[in-house]
Amino acid sequence: MKVEKTLFVSICILLFSSCVIKSLHPFYTKETISFDKSLLGEWNDSKKGTWKIVSFKDEMKKENDMSEIKNELAKVYKEYQNSYYIQRTFDNVEVIFIATPFKIKNQTFLDFFPMDNQDDVDNLLQSHSVYTHSLVKYDVQKNGNIEIKWLDENKIEALFKENKIKMKHETFGLLNEKYLLTASSKELQKFIEKYMASSDSEKWETSTKFTLQKTNATN
Repeated sequence: MKVEKTLFVSICILLFSSCVIKSLHPFYTKETISFDKSLLGEWNDSKKGTWKIVSFKDEMKKENDMSEIKNELAKVYKEYQNSYYIQRTFDNVEVIFIATPFKIKNQTFLDFFPMDNQDDVDNLLQSHSVYTHSLVKYDVQKNGNIEIKWLDENKIEALFKENKIKMKHETFGLLNEKYLLTASSKELQKFIEKYMASSDSEKWETSTKFTLQKTNATN
C-alpha cells in the first residue's frame, strides 16, 4: 500500500492498550532527529508478533516514481525521510506505523503514529478518527535485542492529579478518563527531559512493551 494513504488512529487498538499516552503533536523536533540503522531489519517480538522495519525513504522509493513526486507527497517525503516504515503482524493482523527516531541527552526514542492500511475498517469509524503520536523509549542491548517501552498513560495521569506537572492537555472518552497532550513539540521535549531526571525508578514501567530479536539471530 502506498505511503501517501491518509493517517488515522483507529488501528492503534489492534496493537496498543489504552495505557499509552497520546499527543496531538510530535514528541520530536527536527533538531533532535537521529536515524539509527540498528533498528532496520526483520524482528520477532516477545509477544509472538513480527516486525519489519525499513527506511521510510526507501519504502517511498519502492512504491512511487520519485520523478513524479510533488505537492503533498513531496512534503511527506521531506518530513519523514529520516523516519522508519514499520509493519507489525500479529495473529494475522497487519498494522503500519511511521516512527521517527530522536535523541534527548543520549537517550533514544521513537515517535509513533499509525498509517492507514486497513481495508476492512468501517468507513464511518474511520471518519471519526484523528491520528495521534505516542512516545517510545528504546534501548539496544549488547546482544542486539531491542527493548521498547511506551510512555504509560497511568504514569502521566498520576502526575496531573498530583499537580506535579503543568502541560497543555485535554481529556476525552465516555467518562473523560483518557488524556490527550496538546502541548507543542518543544514543550513536550522539555517535559521528557524533566521526566528522565525524575527520581521515580519505575517511571518507564508499562504493560505496552516489547523485546525485539532479529529473525536470523541465534540464541
